Amino acid sequence: MKNSNALANLFLERSKFLLIGLTGRTGSGCTTAANILREKNPIFPEISDLRYKGESFYAGLDARRYDIVKKYAAENWRPFFYIKVSDLISAYLMTLTLTDLSKFIVESSTHDDLRISGVKKRIRNGVYNDASMRRLRMKLPRILCEKSYEVTRKSEVLRVLAGVKKFTEIFKQELDEIQAGLYVETYQAAGNSIRKVGAVSSEFKCRPFDPDKVFELPKAINKFIKSVRAVYEESFIVIDAIRNPYEARFFKDRYSAFYLVSINAPDEDREDYLSSIRKFNKDQIKKIDDIESGKYPVENDDFVSQNVKKCIEISDIHLFNPRNERDNNNILKSQLAWYVALMVHPGLISPSSMERVMQIAYTAKTNSGCISRQVGAVVTDSDSSIKAVGWNDVPHGQVPCALRSVEGVIRSFDDEVYSEYERNNKEFREKIIEVSGWYEGADLKGRNLSYCFKDVKNSVDGKGNQVHTRSLHAEENAFLQISKYGGMSVQGGSLFTTASPCELCAKKAFQLGVERIVYIDPYPGITKVHVLANGSLKPKLVQFRGAVGRGYFQLYEQTLPYKDELEYFENGGKQESGRKKDIMSSIETLEKEGLINSEEVASFMEKIG
Repeated sequence: MKNSNALANLFLERSKFLLIGLTGRTGSGCTTAANILREKNPIFPEISDLRYKGESFYAGLDARRYDIVKKYAAENWRPFFYIKVSDLISAYLMTLTLTDLSKFIVESSTHDDLRISGVKKRIRNGVYNDASMRRLRMKLPRILCEKSYEVTRKSEVLRVLAGVKKFTEIFKQELDEIQAGLYVETYQAAGNSIRKVGAVSSEFKCRPFDPDKVFELPKAINKFIKSVRAVYEESFIVIDAIRNPYEARFFKDRYSAFYLVSINAPDEDREDYLSSIRKFNKDQIKKIDDIESGKYPVENDDFVSQNVKKCIEISDIHLFNPRNERDNNNILKSQLAWYVALMVHPGLISPSSMERVMQIAYTAKTNSGCISRQVGAVVTDSDSSIKAVGWNDVPHGQVPCALRSVEGVIRSFDDEVYSEYERNNKEFREKIIEVSGWYEGADLKGRNLSYCFKDVKNSVDGKGNQVHTRSLHAEENAFLQISKYGGMSVQGGSLFTTASPCELCAKKAFQLGVERIVYIDPYPGITKVHVLANGSLKPKLVQFRGAVGRGYFQLYEQTLPYKDELEYFENGGKQESGRKKDIMSSIETLEKEGLINSEEVASFMEKIG
């Protein structure tokens, strides 16, 4: 029918191409999610099979929402094409000589007992020297290095990716047989090397940073994305996994159909998986967390190293993946059905109450004048009715840091903008003049040279002190808004924050009788294990799940009103029914006039159904 075809065309672009980038801490389940997306006909779980810690995962209206997206996902599912970042890193490793590869592995390891000769012998007898891999290695430099080279034949796309994937699977086992955790150490170091110098080099730490190589990995991934799209008219693609925020930005800036999806597992489940399945000890798990959170010192680390914490912060969709039962992926699978259905058909359902409130907190954070980070918070009652909104900023009446400048504090003595301390303290003014000198001759392209008072003050004192921040935290700002404008009880309510509550704000939430704290940042410090882990009325710390930010509007904004969409099908059905009635009336007339016999009438009736 013409109307239903027109409707199909309206959603055509969504149904032809989707690109999902998975992110999350090692052991959270990115690969598990990718494998579910690769399935041809996944069986999505029933509501009764979705329980966590004795409670229904979807309750109330969310259960009805799930029934709708589950049905739509099952009817319109298309398996995803799988691109693994570790496979791309493998491709770079495969271009190295045996000696260079062995040297890189040894120098990437934290274990002093590894020897190049022993590693070299193990690799020589492994998958690296396999005949099929030697043939593949001859192609890789051309694919990775030539800007104009594109894989354009379907068989070649599959063959290259399958070959590299096979290498990764076997090489991973070989590395971990040499030393537990060696695979992760090698591949993390290789990723840093590629981002810093554009290749895997054992000398990358001492070589100068090349800004042109920051996007080396995503550009290589993008070659395969373009190739897949060139040979497959309809292509759903999943990237497993993005752990550098600038690589995520690379795809966000190029594809409107790109969604960054974070997979988050409870700490205890994740650590149990890493220790029992991957055989990591506590020190290795801590090191992985430090590297992935951006804490591990790497030169130019903002651009070069992994920063999963930042990737999660900028994700469009956050999924919860309990790993307390190894073979039970029902909760993760149900959420993938939910959001893939919305990617293909935006506005199919309305957002959950958790998403609705967090979206307001996410929007509120853009009001922040803090130059270090922006955080938003919302306080609700027990029914998710919003009682206050806050963001991290200076007290009402003061000028935010983003609107002040180094030049202003040196030359201006406006007491509404700069404090008495900033205007008159000798040590502070000497330090701020020194800060000004750091930027002398720099072309800021019109940027305002703001400064962080806390950083300058701590530099003057020679020690760190969080008390010197000018801004209120978003959470305490939201709490204070309630008392400032009349006051009301939030006992039994919830606190939503786009970060995670610090120890001070967690204590305030505890004192106010907040029952639930919903957060995005999976690195809550000792808040979870100390501040909120004692007492008789402990607030529940819940990691946010759902769409937020740009993803919220992309997924929940209807392409056209749903009523109008259904009317296209209704009108098409009415038109078809009308045509049948007209034909049947004509047949009856012909029969009455004796122009056709009963057998011909039966034949016509059969044809029109």
